[in-house]
Amino acid sequence: MDSNNQPNWSSLPKIVDVEWKLEVVTNTPGVGSDNLLYTVILKTESGDDVKFTCGSQELQDLVYKLKDIVRHCEKVMTEIT
Repeated sequence: MDSNNQPNWSSLPKIVDVEWKLEVVTNTPGVGSDNLLYTVILKTESGDDVKFTCGSQELQDLVYKLKDIVRHCEKVMTEIT
């Protein structure tokens, strides 16, 4: 962030690809959706990839938030054009 507590958008890495892997945790009896883990790797232009692991609900929350961001950006674009 700069001195005005605003993010410096030009310093954020550009995401160029996404890789993901689904793993099933089998060390507990009964395999259900609660036992699914997703490993997501955001591939960046600079090579400083971002990797995280989350459950089904967390991944669903992330997808909803990303969709909200896209809708917001589309709304802003229509307002300024």
